[in-house]
Parts: sequence; C-alpha cells; structure tokens
Amino acid sequence: MRLRFITALMIWGASCFGAAASGGKSTLIAQIETGGQNEFGDERHAVKVDDCQLTTYRWKNVPDEGWVLWTSFDVPMMLVDLKENELTQEIDYFFLVETDPQSTLIFLNGRDGFEFTHEKPFHRKPKGEFTRSPRGDGTTHYFEKKSEVFIMHQGPDVQEKALLFTNAYVQYVRDFCSYTS
Repeated sequence: MRLRFITALMIWGASCFGAAASGGKSTLIAQIETGGQNEFGDERHAVKVDDCQLTTYRWKNVPDEGWVLWTSFDVPMMLVDLKENELTQEIDYFFLVETDPQSTLIFLNGRDGFEFTHEKPFHRKPKGEFTRSPRGDGTTHYFEKKSEVFIMHQGPDVQEKALLFTNAYVQYVRDFCSYTS
C-alpha cells in the first residue's frame, strides 16, 4: 500500500513539474517576444520564438512602398549568445545609448564563428555572397550569412524592453535549448 502511495505521489509530482515547466516555457517565450517588440518613427520590430529558433523582424516604412521587411535573422538559440556588456555592472547583455530618443543595442554572436541567416531587401546592396530569398519570387529579398548582428530599438521604454528580452533569452536558452535542459 505504501509503495502504491509513493508511486502515485511520484506520478502526480512529475505531472505537476511538467505543467510548471511548460508554463515557464510559455512565459519566457512571451517575455522574449514582448521585449523584442518595438515601434518608433518609421520602424517596427518583432521577434518570434519557435522552440529553440528565434526569428527577428524589422520593417521600415519606405516612401511610396509602405512597410518593407528591412532585416530578419533566423537564430538557432543554442548556437548564438548575447554579447556581454563589460562597460557597466548594471547591464549584463545590452548596451544603452544615451541619445534622444534613447536607444538600446543587443548583439547576437554565433558561437565559434557559427553563421546564421540574415535576410535583407535589395534596397540594401549585398556586401558579398548571397542567395535569393523566396520572398517576392526571389526579386525583392536575399540571404547573407552572418556570425554577428545586433538588434537596435529606439524610443520610450527601450531599456525595460531590452532587459526583459535579454533576461528571458538567457533563462530560456539555459532551461530549454541547452544539452542539459
């Protein structure tokens, strides 16, 4: 009887832990996506997390064309780190630029030179080898490979958004995208 009780307790505990872990996962994804969203002036930013893949989006309002996807990164979160800020003890993973409007920079670095996909429109001339994106039948966008990029936000509340994004990103990768998670 005691063995059945202990077994039932273990099964119940495992199911509770699984539910808590999935709730933690969805909470962290929501924090990453909220922190990665920004709109100011003629730019919009968003990020999407799909399991351990982060995709960033930056649209620019181009005269006579409307909103154009200006840049997008596909980042395998397990292979890309946030650059640590060694300039200030208060900020771990982003850089605050005291301008008007205030700006933040979050640098993404491929581990050991790992390169990930960076999509751009042909409004921006390719700086080397590229492949055409299927977007616009291959006529509007192209892919380059990068090992380091940055996300820049401007406007009100960008420091709070960068803090939310970076803290959640680091925790999410540690909990759900590492070999030990």
